[in-house]
Parts: sequence; C-alpha cells; structure tokens
Amino acid sequence: MREIRHGDEDYPQAFKDLNRPPESIFTIGDESILRMAPNRLVAIVGTRDATPYGVRVTARLAEAFVAAGIGVVSGLARGIDSAAHRAVLEAGGKTIAVMGTGVDVPYPAGHRALHAEIAAKGLVVSENEPGTPAIQGCFPRRNRIIAALARVTIVVEAPYKSGAINTATQALDMDRVVAAIPGPI
Repeated sequence: MREIRHGDEDYPQAFKDLNRPPESIFTIGDESILRMAPNRLVAIVGTRDATPYGVRVTARLAEAFVAAGIGVVSGLARGIDSAAHRAVLEAGGKTIAVMGTGVDVPYPAGHRALHAEIAAKGLVVSENEPGTPAIQGCFPRRNRIIAALARVTIVVEAPYKSGAINTATQALDMDRVVAAIPGPI
C-alpha cells in the first residue's frame, strides 16, 4: 500500500479536471496503470441489479477494450461494476477499482476475493485513509474519481437515481464522453 500526494510526480494528471481533486490517494497494486489516465482508460459503471444481458454486454465491452489496449475503471460494486472488473481480469487486461472505503477495505464484503485479485493483477485506489469503512457520502466522492480517470464513461442498465448516473454527471461536468446501454442493443 502506498500514498500518492497531490504534487507528487506520479499523482494522476487526470485529476486536474476535478473541482476538488483529492489531496492524496492510496493504492494497492500496479500503479503504472494510472499513467493510462485518462486517454487509455474507460469507465464502465451501472446497476447493482444487473440482468444477465447487462452482464454479457459488459463482458463483451470489457473484452473489446482489453483487446484494444484500453484499461477499465469501475467501482467494485455488485452487478455491472464487478462484471466489468472480472471480464478485464479474465482477458488479461488492466483494471482499476476505485473504492469508497479505505483501499484496504473490500466493499461489499462479498467481493473480498475480487478485491484481492485486482490488488494482485490491477490497481485498487481510494482517497480515503486505510481502514475507512463505508460511510454515507463516500460513494459520490468515489464516483468523481472514476469519472476523472477515464476519457469515456459507459453506463449500463442504470436507474435514474443511482451512483452510475452520478458518475456520468461527474464525467459530463469534466467534458468527458458519456455513453449508455440502457437495455438491449
């Protein structure tokens, strides 16, 4: 685990587009993936209650991005987020999981193994101090980091009031590209 502070040489330049960039981020894993931000990273976010179709489309998108040398950023949530991370890992690509908790606190707890795999083969990032549990307000703050790291944000099957829509709104505020897969293509 490592802390990267604002002003450090390896602090992501993609954060300059944020109104309130994090003072520091904590990382576990392959920090070289941060150098892909934002031009070689895409965010895939969506509903926690994904349909089998949504999971399939997410996997196909993730696999296509891996084949093109593009990394995938998401939030390790149930549903679309975890489907994106898993597909990238299975395809041998680069993925970043941005946490709303401390970088060392898998959330949801059922994703402990996925968190460990991403830490070993990709990168886990959080602006929260290590050990920070899930608290109210931490996930919208996380979403701005997801949006900042990626040039494109793709929303899959998200309800109108959701974290995925919050991420898309944050991306639009930074003049990033937003795309959506609201249902069957």
